[in-house]
Amino acid sequence: MALPMLVDRRYDLLLTWLPSQHAATTYDVNIEALYDDPLVITAGVHSPWARRRKIDLAELIDEPWIIQPPYTWNYVRLSEACEARGLAMPRASLVTLSVHLVAHFLAKGPFITAYPRAVARHLGLKVLAVDLPVRPWPVILTTLKNRTLSPVVERFVECTRETAKSFGGPPPARSA
Repeated sequence: MALPMLVDRRYDLLLTWLPSQHAATTYDVNIEALYDDPLVITAGVHSPWARRRKIDLAELIDEPWIIQPPYTWNYVRLSEACEARGLAMPRASLVTLSVHLVAHFLAKGPFITAYPRAVARHLGLKVLAVDLPVRPWPVILTTLKNRTLSPVVERFVECTRETAKSFGGPPPARSA
């Protein structure tokens, strides 16, 4: 993780999906939740699944999937969704971390994947109408406590907060 780079002052801030209570207690950092970015099932806009109004996750299990490696949040959240429905994890046709490779194969073929909603929108993918269990997945902004940020970084933080509002605003406060 990039947290050591923040602590060593090589980075001014971190903008990430990974909330870390450990970071807040181990390091002297501020963690600000900007918005929740749920996991969604996506396909290319020309996929036959893209025209469906409602899709049961069970219908997609035997389709060709592009899946991220098991240590990723995408994989973990997809696994949890399958388990909650009593389904086996889909068999991967391709395992990769490459966003560009996934976007290419989804645009050109019959593949399906699971991504955070903001990533799917950014890539121009079709978010499929699959009902998944909602699990909080906050996008967070992490800065060092007692560190003065440069005016440029302060402006970036302001713009980031404004942009986050268009994604649904801050997630509700959660008890630890």
